[in-house]
Amino acid sequence: MERPLLFERLPGLKGRVDWLPLGEYPTPVERMEGLCGAEGLSDFYVKRDDLSSPLYGGNKVRKLEFLLARARARGYKTVLTYGAVGSNHVLATIVHAERLGLKTIALLAPQPNAAYVRKNLLLDQLHGADFAVAKTMAEIPVALVKGLIEGFDRGSGKFPYVILPGGSEVWGTLGYVDAALELAGQVREGLLPEPEFIFVTYGSGSTAAGLIVGTQLAGLSSRVVAVRVVDKIACNRQILGYHVNRAIKFINRHCPGTGLRRVPPGEILFVDDFAGPTYARFTPEGMEAVRKARECDGIKLDGTYTGKTMAAALDFLTRNGMCGRPALFWNTLNSADLWPQVKDLDYHALPAEFHKYFEEPLQEEEMGCPIVY
Repeated sequence: MERPLLFERLPGLKGRVDWLPLGEYPTPVERMEGLCGAEGLSDFYVKRDDLSSPLYGGNKVRKLEFLLARARARGYKTVLTYGAVGSNHVLATIVHAERLGLKTIALLAPQPNAAYVRKNLLLDQLHGADFAVAKTMAEIPVALVKGLIEGFDRGSGKFPYVILPGGSEVWGTLGYVDAALELAGQVREGLLPEPEFIFVTYGSGSTAAGLIVGTQLAGLSSRVVAVRVVDKIACNRQILGYHVNRAIKFINRHCPGTGLRRVPPGEILFVDDFAGPTYARFTPEGMEAVRKARECDGIKLDGTYTGKTMAAALDFLTRNGMCGRPALFWNTLNSADLWPQVKDLDYHALPAEFHKYFEEPLQEEEMGCPIVY
């Protein structure tokens, strides 16, 4: 399949938007046979973006194809990005930037402890990240300035290229406009019926935003259901609407005549009650969904993002009497097993602020759930 599909559908972007191949596409779509039987669903499918790269998959790869290409095309040697200490986005950036010969400065802030936090920190270290530490969320601006200064490259005269959390800027959003075009092709091929609903995690926003724009561009009638997993102040309809309409404005400016229309925030389907008390705090509903996906179909989910999204999807379909409608769950998690690469590493090589995550109990232990790295 020619990549990216976005340039074929919108040739006006070619030459204006940088892109480099990092993933393996198209990612499969599969009917979740076990879950359909267990939950009384008719046509419930999963989009396997967890398989987007054997090096480190998940939804960040599609975004980084645009974001890292933009950084490299502009002569940057270093990128700086930030998130919580277990951030999948930060790790994906580190892994894929390394492939392109770019250094990453990882600015990390506290979060609740979990097995994946330990694994991601060790993988950050393995792939050569430099760390900037914010001991509290309030310290992020100061740590960001320090990271920029420390990453200044005298040879090029450039500070690091900053990638926002989750890659949530217009370039990242384009990655999921492209993903929706890919899905439309799979519907045309008969690999799945056109979904009435597409359930996707809404954290920083660009994945859900790109799918909303992309389904409109592709002519799909599917409704994207964004499931909030981050605190409301940073994750709400208005912010998601901003990401959607910023991408539409960008596309229409460079490619007149697309027919893309502005999307009022009130039109966005938004599930607000599965996030839990705070970011990265596991919920019983989310962990039960993790268990069901694993036992029924062998699909790996997590307690921070995808488990909550799956729980919301099952509740939405059941509560609204839509179990017979075709629906799609977009798996945004990396499922490549990378724990063997780091399980024997000594965490003491990490900054001292991160040692507590290897010494304090895990949420899985506190909840009596299996520990999966």
